[in-house]
Amino acid sequence: PNTNEQLMELAASFDNNDTSSPSHSKYSPINLLSFCKRRTIEHYNNISLSELSGSLGDLGTFIPLTVALARERKIALAPALFWAGVSNIITGYTWDVPMCVQPMKSISAVALTDTNGSGNVGLDAQSVTTAGILTGGAVLLLGVTNLIEIVNWIVPLTVVCGLQIGVGIRLASKGMTDIQKLPWGGGYDCIGMAVACALLSMFWLRDSGSQKDKKKQEQAKTDSEGNTRNDVMATTGANSATSSDEDVFQENDNVEMGKVLNNSHQLETATSLNPRSSVSTTAHTNERFDFAASSAPSSTPRQQKQLSYYLRKVWSRACCCLNPFPKTPHPVGIYLFLIGCIFAAVTLATAGPDSGYDLPLYFFGAPVAINAMKDVTSMSWWNGFLQGALPQLPLTTLNSVISVCCLAHTLYPDKRDPALEEKHRTDAVITRREVSISVGLMNLILVPLGSMPNCHGAGGLAGQHRFGARTGTSVVILGVGKVLLAIFLGGSALTLLDALPIAVLSIMIAIAGLELVSTGVKVLFECVQKEKEKTMKQQGNEFVDGKAILQKNATVAMVTAAVIIALKKTHYGALSGWVVHMIYGDGFRNFVVWIKKKRAARS
Repeated sequence: PNTNEQLMELAASFDNNDTSSPSHSKYSPINLLSFCKRRTIEHYNNISLSELSGSLGDLGTFIPLTVALARERKIALAPALFWAGVSNIITGYTWDVPMCVQPMKSISAVALTDTNGSGNVGLDAQSVTTAGILTGGAVLLLGVTNLIEIVNWIVPLTVVCGLQIGVGIRLASKGMTDIQKLPWGGGYDCIGMAVACALLSMFWLRDSGSQKDKKKQEQAKTDSEGNTRNDVMATTGANSATSSDEDVFQENDNVEMGKVLNNSHQLETATSLNPRSSVSTTAHTNERFDFAASSAPSSTPRQQKQLSYYLRKVWSRACCCLNPFPKTPHPVGIYLFLIGCIFAAVTLATAGPDSGYDLPLYFFGAPVAINAMKDVTSMSWWNGFLQGALPQLPLTTLNSVISVCCLAHTLYPDKRDPALEEKHRTDAVITRREVSISVGLMNLILVPLGSMPNCHGAGGLAGQHRFGARTGTSVVILGVGKVLLAIFLGGSALTLLDALPIAVLSIMIAIAGLELVSTGVKVLFECVQKEKEKTMKQQGNEFVDGKAILQKNATVAMVTAAVIIALKKTHYGALSGWVVHMIYGDGFRNFVVWIKKKRAARS
């Protein structure tokens, strides 16, 4: 009873517009300024190499589609970049997870591949605009009326797992297919470069933080905290013996001397406890003192000391990517993006007049907001609805709303809302209604101003998470970069993005896809474990056939994934998985139980 009273008081505080609640401070106009100020401070404190690396995690999907649509004159690149950046910034301020903003893939695919009977492309620029507006309006309606929860109730979690696995495999296969089209050699943008980037990515992404390493790091941290006092005393004594003009370059040496003295004290203590190791301990101590003496200040000129100091710093920074056991995860996105930028710069610097690049580069000159509704006709609305909105709506509903909320719920358990988690919801981090409204407003407001049709995607979120993003700061960084690129280099943005090597972008796509696959498999096993525990509780039997439960759930997920991969239609896969769930799985039985409960409630 006490718990229920506390929950009722908490609900009443939300109903009474308690401005101290984070959810109300987000959307209340009165507290908008203070909310933005607080979020800006949080973003400033969260800036790190990991967040910067994670911000580049979805570029492998964003850049190819954007460049292709701009090259075919289906979108204006400068407004598309600018409004995508604005959407990233708003998204990063609204949610504290790396929620990506990506082009709607179905609309983009139809605009780039499908043709009508006359041989012209089926979706022109005006039809792309209307398709985005119609899709956004439909998704917004689902969110405002909360009908998205009915869709989520109909689609079981095993089908969502199959969606993540199928879409992830499609992303990874797309990257590999793009690599297959490249030559083996003859230039830097080749299969050999893609293989090299893949090997380096495996080295950077490998789990260097195993349990053994984590225990060592925790033990080292504890030892360092316990020895801080001795280190400070030794460092202070060493610093007092140096001259003031050499303090900057001798400080590190004095710290090393202090640590050696402290370590020698520890070694003497260990020797007293273990006399057998006295000989080896004494020899090791002498070696450390010899090293300290060799690194101690000498009579060499100050210029040589400065040069050696800076060379050591440069060498340590340059070789940080080769560290097999880094203290923090490698910023893989930054590494790959820098590799691509270096080769893109070489390409543009050596490009001739017949290279096809629009050179020289020039600043400004491109508007960041246009009237995209200028030449829209009734036929544009019809084509946009029939060829764009209808195929895109199931994909947006399932992958950009339901699947992405489930993925955020899985990746960030520490950010779940306790009230929603108690209800066993799979959107306790970001609700499906919030994402639906976000996608709807983003397209209804920004597409008429020149933005491409955008949505949130599970693949982009998985890619950014895999590359190191953990907060909304990474999305804000990416948004600021897009806005600056659109403003200052809007006229040459197509040239810059088109010069990035396909090999690097394809590897980034493959990594994002595989991360989505692994997350789908993880959620699938969690579903099996929860169903096993539920069955044990209902039957009161500890011996439950977990393999049978795994086979039943895996069949639903694998059928969903297989149809998505074979037919390349996400909604076909979802429909097939739902049918298998109803017939082969527990769908029909759960439906019968639900009907009986409804009849009992009425009676």
